[in-house]
Amino acid sequence: MKKTYVLLTLILIIIIVGCSSNTSPLFKGFYQSDGHINGYFVQVSIQPDNNSFTKYIDNREVDKGTYKQVENNVYEINTAKQNFELTLNDDNSFEIVISKLNNGEPILLKRVSSTPTTFPAIFNDVDEYKDLLGSKQ
Repeated sequence: MKKTYVLLTLILIIIIVGCSSNTSPLFKGFYQSDGHINGYFVQVSIQPDNNSFTKYIDNREVDKGTYKQVENNVYEINTAKQNFELTLNDDNSFEIVISKLNNGEPILLKRVSSTPTTFPAIFNDVDEYKDLLGSKQ
């Protein structure tokens, strides 16, 4: 009887510790701004297989590059137009700054899908959207 009590207590402790472990959010999938930012939707696709980062404005690819994790939930982004760090929040959101949108204030992007998404390049006005990023910082 005493062995059963000890065994059940150990199992209960293991279950409680396992359920209460603080897991970090995964940096992958498709992220999007909540609404229009100066008339635009900002989107980011994160592909963990090759550590790639693609930024879209209104479904138009405006920048892409790579990322690497530098700390827990902190990532260094290196693209053709920008190099910056972002912090992945506990709710799997993060903020980015696009110089010509939102008066240079951070834009909150929330994960809308755990699957990275891409868009076909069928737009003839992509350069206009790329100009919103400004020059490399």
